[in-house]
Amino acid sequence: MASANDLSLIPVQYAQDKKYCLYVANISPRVDLPMLVELLNRYGQFNELLFSRSYPGREMKCAIVWYNDPDSLLRTVHHMNGAWLFDNLMYAAASIDTITVPILSSNELHVANISEWINAEVLLNLFLPAGCVTQLMLQRNVYGYREAFVTFRSSLDAELARQLSNGIDLGDGYVLRVSHRCAQTNGGPVSPAEFRRLQNNRFLGCFIRVSRFRPTMSEPLLRDMFKRYGKLDQVSLLYGFNKQPLGFALLRYNTDEAAQWATTSMHNTLIDGRQLKVERVGNPLLPYTDAV
Repeated sequence: MASANDLSLIPVQYAQDKKYCLYVANISPRVDLPMLVELLNRYGQFNELLFSRSYPGREMKCAIVWYNDPDSLLRTVHHMNGAWLFDNLMYAAASIDTITVPILSSNELHVANISEWINAEVLLNLFLPAGCVTQLMLQRNVYGYREAFVTFRSSLDAELARQLSNGIDLGDGYVLRVSHRCAQTNGGPVSPAEFRRLQNNRFLGCFIRVSRFRPTMSEPLLRDMFKRYGKLDQVSLLYGFNKQPLGFALLRYNTDEAAQWATTSMHNTLIDGRQLKVERVGNPLLPYTDAV
């Protein structure tokens, strides 16, 4: 059976009893349903196919395919993942175990390797362009890592956000690790001891976080505004997908007094018609352990 549907509206329960599932994304808008059926039939017989545009406002399409046997599923993934079709590089993934959470129900992402300088507001600004975020929770795990759980309106929004954000450096020197919460590889980016050393080594000065400035703000302008309060060792604007500014900046002074003076003096200052938000960014001692 093959049909065209809005995949984001399919209930989670629809997929939970289906064992061999294929997810194909980034399908060219030039591909129609009969063409996709013909392509899939080359690699094995499938039981059911749902085909739709991937995301509202985007031209790329995606498909969910269910099989009766794992061999056909894995053969299809092998041929379609990374294959070019009408100048589009397709992405294909398989779910073959009903014990794990099916692809359609994975609308929650796990984010690891988050630095002390990033707060929930920064993460929300990062993920909103990828889809509707319904919940974001930032916390520490038992090792002292900062991690976040981000819930999206649909699993398709979550997968788009994962593809766009995994491996991205916002500008603070930390590469985000983003995976579906159901993945078995969730956890810290490095050993707790190494993570603590990384944090301490980077905390050579005193950081402040600046936000609510105009999108035209640049690092040289920020440096000119804040250099009067002390020596600045670092001025970094934070960027999200496709180098789009997130509206936040990190500044590091060489003394605690300078950072505090800048925070007190510049917080709520009116710049270009906007009130700046200036915050001290602390680096609390993390639990030290050599356990992995």
